[in-house]
Amino acid sequence: MPILLGHYVERGVGELDLEKLPQLIELKYHSIRDVVNELGEVKNIRDVFVGFQRDLY
Repeated sequence: MPILLGHYVERGVGELDLEKLPQLIELKYHSIRDVVNELGEVKNIRDVFVGFQRDLY
């Protein structure tokens, strides 16, 4: 299970608060540079995160 979904299942919707996105990224990728190298620009990552939540609900 992806780390973001695991945290959601364990702690509920509050875990997917946009303010927590940087900490969730660091849990998985350890640095912003690593995540940008793997997933692309920060704005795109944020848009996917927000879109995911919209689709989830």
